[in-house]
Amino acid sequence: MLGASRDRKGFSRDKVDIESLEQENDRDLDHLADRVALLKNVTHGINKEVDNQHKLLDNMDGSFMSVRGLMGAVTDKFRVVYNDKANRRFIYGVVGVAAALFLVWYLMNR
Repeated sequence: MLGASRDRKGFSRDKVDIESLEQENDRDLDHLADRVALLKNVTHGINKEVDNQHKLLDNMDGSFMSVRGLMGAVTDKFRVVYNDKANRRFIYGVVGVAAALFLVWYLMNR
């Protein structure tokens, strides 16, 4: 071979360098395969977590809908009670007494 350098035993350095480069490439490919497998496991875990969170949000949506229905019923009943003048005065009295008790409690704990 012209231009190929030889060591003392007559082996071509280019051949040794190619073999060592191929071995290094093989090691790097193995390392890359390990990293890809790790990344695959991580993405599967993320996908599983997203699915669990999605199911949780769906369940919460159903719960909020039922609470919304209950709050609507309570609001309707409260409107019926509030529309009567006698009940309105009673409600104002209860709110006033609660505010007074809160004020007394606040002043005593100060």
